[in-house]
Amino acid sequence: MWKLLFELSDRFFAIVPIKKWRIFLRGTLLFDYRRKLNALLSARPDLKHKKMILAKGGGSLVFIFGKETFKVRKHHHESSTFNRFIREKRITDAIRPYCSIQIPNIEFFNYGGFVFYKSDYIPGKLLVAVPTWKIKKYQKQISAQLADFVYKKSFANPPEINDLKENTDQPGWSWIHGDMCSNILIDPKTMTITGIIDWEWAKYRETVLEFRGLVRVRKKMQRIGLDKSTLVAYQQIIDKN
Repeated sequence: MWKLLFELSDRFFAIVPIKKWRIFLRGTLLFDYRRKLNALLSARPDLKHKKMILAKGGGSLVFIFGKETFKVRKHHHESSTFNRFIREKRITDAIRPYCSIQIPNIEFFNYGGFVFYKSDYIPGKLLVAVPTWKIKKYQKQISAQLADFVYKKSFANPPEINDLKENTDQPGWSWIHGDMCSNILIDPKTMTITGIIDWEWAKYRETVLEFRGLVRVRKKMQRIGLDKSTLVAYQQIIDKN
């Protein structure tokens, strides 16, 4: 859907007679989509435009080619983008061994003046896009898997990223994703979580904030009560251990 919309909009803006307006419209409304895509395809001619899937996140455009995913910031400032990607890669590399759910394995590249971050494609559908009735039907299963993920990740305190902590160690603190609500991938057939993506806002904070992040910006998840059911499952794991 996003690919078709961006392609049609780009063609429409191409006929705008005044150049500065064309540049403004493409840069503001399409986030320089065409320039970024062309930079990527020039650097990687093996990628086929016809097979590309475009996704749009809160702050990024994501180009998906088969098993490879390339993310670039919507509003690109090379130095700050690079530093942001470096931070995300350091955190995910450090905590991956502790995670019971797949998280991205990141590499980054500069193509045509744009910094892209590449990761293997994690199959699945965003949980927030699954019908409410189906989430409720499998809520106990989903909550149990999320609780296990949070519990195992709560032991992740790798010293190689201590410098990224904004606060000193405190009881009940751990590395948290902080925005899982919109970034949980699930197999729509089995309703098993396949991955958790976009660790850009990961931080070292109170573990309990991870549960709030499950519903923070999604009223749908608030109504389902995914935070409460996951917290109950998490407490059950703690009680057993």
